Amino acid sequence: MIPAAPPPAQGTQLHGGARRRRLVAAILLSLPFAALAGPLATAGDGPSASTPAARRAPRWSSAILELARTLPVQDGGRVKPLDTYAQFALLRLNHKRSCQDLDGNTLSSIEWLLDVLFRPELARRYACFTVDSSEVLDSVGLDHEGKKKRDRYAYDDLAAARPRLGRLAERLHGKQSKERSPAEEGIASLSDDLETFDALIHALDFARAELRVDGSAGLAALFGGRRTVPVMAVVDAAAEVRALSGAGDPHAGGASPVAPAGSDGAAATALRARVGALAEAAAVLSLVPPAESKADRALWFTPGHILFALVEGGSPAPEQVEIVRRLAAMQASSDDLGAFEREAHGLHDAAAGLATRRGEYDKVDLEVFLYRLDPFYRAVWLYVLAFLAVAVTWLRPSRWLTRLAWGCLLAAVGLQVAGVVIRCVLRGRPPISTLYETTLFISALGGIACLFAERITRRGIALAAAPIMGGLTQFVANRFEVMKGEDTMPQLVAVLDTNFWLALHVTCITIGYSGGLVAALLGNAHVLGRALGVKRASDEGYRALARMTYGMLSFGLVFSVVGTILGGIWANESWGRFWGWDPKENGALLICLAQLAILHLRMGGHLRAFGVAMASVAQGLVIAFSWWGVNLLQIGLHSYGFSGGIWNGLKTLYLVEGAVLVAGFATLALGRAYGGGGPSLPDPHAR
Repeated sequence: MIPAAPPPAQGTQLHGGARRRRLVAAILLSLPFAALAGPLATAGDGPSASTPAARRAPRWSSAILELARTLPVQDGGRVKPLDTYAQFALLRLNHKRSCQDLDGNTLSSIEWLLDVLFRPELARRYACFTVDSSEVLDSVGLDHEGKKKRDRYAYDDLAAARPRLGRLAERLHGKQSKERSPAEEGIASLSDDLETFDALIHALDFARAELRVDGSAGLAALFGGRRTVPVMAVVDAAAEVRALSGAGDPHAGGASPVAPAGSDGAAATALRARVGALAEAAAVLSLVPPAESKADRALWFTPGHILFALVEGGSPAPEQVEIVRRLAAMQASSDDLGAFEREAHGLHDAAAGLATRRGEYDKVDLEVFLYRLDPFYRAVWLYVLAFLAVAVTWLRPSRWLTRLAWGCLLAAVGLQVAGVVIRCVLRGRPPISTLYETTLFISALGGIACLFAERITRRGIALAAAPIMGGLTQFVANRFEVMKGEDTMPQLVAVLDTNFWLALHVTCITIGYSGGLVAALLGNAHVLGRALGVKRASDEGYRALARMTYGMLSFGLVFSVVGTILGGIWANESWGRFWGWDPKENGALLICLAQLAILHLRMGGHLRAFGVAMASVAQGLVIAFSWWGVNLLQIGLHSYGFSGGIWNGLKTLYLVEGAVLVAGFATLALGRAYGGGGPSLPDPHAR
């Protein structure tokens, strides 16, 4: 049983200011007792500020890395591999999933995390903090001579600025992100990153600390006359230490919080306070599953919770205690890779055993495989290669290059589909609950739609559009992941984790998005081709392009309308009303109306092929706003997907597409839109 008042900060979503205040408070509470007990828990406790120069250390073995990768941890409301936690922790700090050690070797994220936890004196010197602007360093008074405007720094490089940086960040806490300047946003982000790193390097201080016990005859006798003892020795003698401090048996109901008179009681109380402070520092990674076998969604414990429980008379399960002891033993053997690996095996077996008993370990290996495969990153490069192959065929037609393009595109789409399917299995739902997930889904669908169109038309146009549609949207998704630096499979907002209608609604409407966006891309090709005078105006290629645009608009409209109606059904189930004029609902309606208007104007003869192409470009902007832009408003019931960093991307899109529309109007004004005048599409009313 865990005591009712374990250290706070359960989980790994750290709030540095509050955590620091709790740690300081715990230490301050121990000072009066330390004054009575003499030099009890001051000098010699753990790593000091004057740690000797960091040494080189052997690289972690592949066996150790594999054990660490598949170690389960609860973070963000779900159980995941430690490898996933490490990747996003480093991605947030470094904007990359790797960094360099002191010898210039590239470290993977899990190697970096192991060094942070078990070799902090080395990790403090790794240049793993990306500072996007030197203005941030100017604001905190740090010298950055010889560095680029955007560069990487080590924790020790930034340590001198921590006090000023903390004060500046504290002033920004009440200021919303959209109201901050880029420099202010950088200050807040760097302060949070340093707090996170600081918490990680102190997470195993309890395993490194040596506590002085030579100020009390009772403690000296208890620990065999030793001057200092490790924390785990205090844990083993916890009952006797509590008795000396006057706490007694916590289960007897008569424990007194007041230390008995004399140096022994004060010293024992101060010793317990010091262990409590170290337990507070260890409340970072939730590596300890609950002992109950029922597969509920209970919160996991940190090593600090278990340490606190042991010292304060709780009774955690033997497997939970084993996890903490193994961590301490791993720290003690961090320079002996053989011993470290043996302890890591024991840690993994204990943690995985508890997680398996609860039914929370079965997807850990699959998630490790997903990130090792890295399908979405590989897909981008395959799309680039496919586009290059297609571009060369424009200069010199080649059957082999066309086949190469097809092969690369099929492989890219296959990787995307495989990644999406694996995410479906991991999450137990269609992976379309966040902006990132919908981008993955639309990228794969867009590539498939273009390949399907190319298979029908065989004009080479859709073959060129496929790498642009699939590759560009996948690149946006990858950049969004880097920009956020957060796990892309988070715990969902309650309203998004509801029912069958939500899955149908979002699936249908994102299919509609993909159809409309492919139509917009084809419209761009049509407008720019005419504006730049590519081929003759009467070329059949433009007719094929117009037919594909019309088909994609029709395809997108069907799914947009069905998806919007299903969204109303879901809203009625979740919020008790079918329609509420919410910004996201209005955006979905605008997409339907825009596509309907284009098709009606075409059927009525008011828009010919070039006009449909220009209108398709415009409806693509409507889709972009409904898909991404509505989240910038931060209002309405759909504001849960907000991300302020997308505004610059949307502005760029609007400027580019605005320029395309201007070029289209100029082409119309110059009379080059149709060449000889006749419509590019057959008259829909002709018999």
